[in-house]
Amino acid sequence: MLESKTIHAPELPANLRWLNGPALRLQELRQQGKVVLLDLWDYTCVNCVRTLPYVVEWANKYRDQGLVVIGVHAPEFSFARELRQIEKACAEFDITYPVVLDNDYAIWQAYDNKGWPSKFLIDADGYIRYNHLGEGEYLATEMAIQQVLREANPDYKPVAFTNPKRGEDSPGARCYRPSPEIYLGYERSDVSNPEGVEKGVVMLYPGKSETPKAIAPTPDTPKQVYLQGAWRSQDEYVELAGTHGRITFRYKAKDVNMVLSPTSDVVELMLQGQGGIALGSGALGSGALGSGLGGGKVEQPGFYLLQDNEPLQPLNAGADVAFSAAGQAIVVTDRPRMYRLISNPDFEEHELTLVVSGKGFAAYSAAFTTCVAPT
Repeated sequence: MLESKTIHAPELPANLRWLNGPALRLQELRQQGKVVLLDLWDYTCVNCVRTLPYVVEWANKYRDQGLVVIGVHAPEFSFARELRQIEKACAEFDITYPVVLDNDYAIWQAYDNKGWPSKFLIDADGYIRYNHLGEGEYLATEMAIQQVLREANPDYKPVAFTNPKRGEDSPGARCYRPSPEIYLGYERSDVSNPEGVEKGVVMLYPGKSETPKAIAPTPDTPKQVYLQGAWRSQDEYVELAGTHGRITFRYKAKDVNMVLSPTSDVVELMLQGQGGIALGSGALGSGALGSGLGGGKVEQPGFYLLQDNEPLQPLNAGADVAFSAAGQAIVVTDRPRMYRLISNPDFEEHELTLVVSGKGFAAYSAAFTTCVAPT
């Protein structure tokens, strides 16, 4: 399972910002006989978020056996470089092990990394012995951790492997293939309105009746997302230029998650990093958001959800959805992050619409997760 002692792990740069403790050096950890697990992650990446419960458990379980877990936060989007946002993410995901901010991808490049999440296991002699890209292989990764710890410590005490956190993580589980990730920014735009997109230009997109019907993307069909209202396309996101708009796409998945922000303004994001906007019961209601593209008082950025052109029901709501007294499925965008919008009872195909209020609201991407298929 382990690679041979061939590739020395590159040293961590000395000029990076660290959270949850002082800066660490691999050379010093090697002198202490420590085994190191580098976890390259991003707090907006659903695949990273789904691996974090395992990484957190391994950090706690094997700390006394000589394992040091280091989170390497490499941002997918520009706002994820901001210190306070990562501090909030560490608190949200119970990350207490050291985290280094790889904002310029120095560690990413030194390790020739290919994507998120990615794990590099470094033995007590400083060699990279195991690498895994993406979700899954949790048992194999933990077996590698145990084997390297055993090599480093003749008094290593075996412990039980971590139980699967989800059914789809069980060895041999057969899962559905969800829709591929959708991007809204100009660089990787999946916006499919006939009017097209133009970087930095406000485009006025007509009503839904004048746009083609979205199809659920698969590996063999194109990804499609349709906008309604006035939107400006930037490199990483689309920004609402008016006060009301819509985002619509079809999907095949169990869960739908989107990376969203109440604003793309750098100064506002820094200020929100200090406090943010709490999800409350009073600010956003059916009156605040309005019933469509016209009317409605905008009190703070947010949106309500339609599934198959009907109000989203609680049975299908994700963890970041609240319901107004009138039964609207409401999401308040309190800061730039991944929002959990849909959690269907099973793997399903639907059309999802965000009815958005709040000039400056920014949408970056949509990602989809699966579940175990019946045998």
